[in-house]
Amino acid sequence: MSRSKKLTPNLLKQLVLEEKQKIEKEAKEVKAKDMANTLANKVDYLKVLKIHEAKLARKLKKVMRERAKIKKLIMKDL
Repeated sequence: MSRSKKLTPNLLKQLVLEEKQKIEKEAKEVKAKDMANTLANKVDYLKVLKIHEAKLARKLKKVMRERAKIKKLIMKDL
């Protein structure tokens, strides 16, 4: 014998309301102003990371040039 219940409109409404209550407990309302600040902070952080990336790229180029010079000197000595 099956233990399943027949899904009636009243039972369906009850299930939907229970799920709605669970979601409302878990979900937090955020004001648009706060969301905008969060988005602005992320954009600012992205800009900072881009600047940092540019600095690291310059350092990497310098290291690569020095490495090439040293490699030429080594090959010349051989």
